[in-house]
Amino acid sequence: MGRVFFILSPMNESDSGLDFQEVMREVDAALKAALLRYATLLPPSLITLGKMALGAPGKVMFWSTLTARGEDGPMPKWPLMAILSYQASLPAAERASWRAAMPAMVAIEIAMAAADLIDEAADNDPSPIIEQYGAGQALNTANLMLVMAQQVLAWEAHEGNARAMDALEALQDMLVEAAVGQHLDMAYEAMGPQEVSPDMSGEMTEKKAGALMAGTLKMGALMSGADEGVVELLSRIGRYLGGIAQIANDLQDVLPRDAVVVDDSGREVTDRSEPKTDLRLRKRTLPIVYALREESAEPNPLQIAFSKPPGEHEDEEALRRAVVDAGGTRFAYLVTELYQNQAAEALDALEALRPGARQVLAPLL
Repeated sequence: MGRVFFILSPMNESDSGLDFQEVMREVDAALKAALLRYATLLPPSLITLGKMALGAPGKVMFWSTLTARGEDGPMPKWPLMAILSYQASLPAAERASWRAAMPAMVAIEIAMAAADLIDEAADNDPSPIIEQYGAGQALNTANLMLVMAQQVLAWEAHEGNARAMDALEALQDMLVEAAVGQHLDMAYEAMGPQEVSPDMSGEMTEKKAGALMAGTLKMGALMSGADEGVVELLSRIGRYLGGIAQIANDLQDVLPRDAVVVDDSGREVTDRSEPKTDLRLRKRTLPIVYALREESAEPNPLQIAFSKPPGEHEDEEALRRAVVDAGGTRFAYLVTELYQNQAAEALDALEALRPGARQVLAPLL
């Protein structure tokens, strides 16, 4: 399905007039109330799997467990994106009222927990659920949770909330587009070193990561009843920000350890993370694809490596250097800058329609 890695800026009550801890406590309660509707339908083992997925780090239930013990933890990002979008789409005088966004916040939290499970299975990432129960059970749980996310909004719509039906359609569109992106991601792994173009890789990124954030912001805006122009602008902002976040994650996978790279703004970018798997899994992210398309008299080390299956003793550090030397990281920074400019233009247009929206969305920017 595709996972987006990014960090929300620190938030407090003054950012949008809300107590975000209070909001998360109410989201946690609403999430548990929704899950109780399945208590008599699901066997205990499946309930356990669902709780593990929804209680993973970064999720609302994980946050609530930490705070109940008096510990601090990062705010769950997906419900907060939905409520920030809801607030930004409203006139300033109406932003204090936020509970109408709750069905979207609960649905997106369940859907993203499912997406994480699918992503772990597809990319063979470390996963406590897969290690304990196997990939088959993890995928079955993810499928169930995707249905549950949609049912949360369907129940609300059946109770007369027409906005919930609009949000349900947006959620379904998002899931379809993200699934297409995941399909392309896996399909590209089997293609030749130069068969995937930067445009193809960009489309994959847009569908995987961009669709998730665009859909989340769109759902929040729809729950406010905002007009089509405001909803579309928030969706566009989400798509660009999702693309930026995904490229940042892709760069982490290819930057040489302890390397210093200078981006187009003149900033030094240093990466000291442990080796990851994009090179080993033959992923076609933007920096990798650009390096694979390099035209030179002799093939570069990345082109040679990607012409055959990965070996046990493959020198990933040399491949990372090849990506940098071929201009792959520079190209990725340029695309990031393009997304930033496009997001800024959409934000300017939104600010003209909804003064103060920029401040509301500041934690995302």
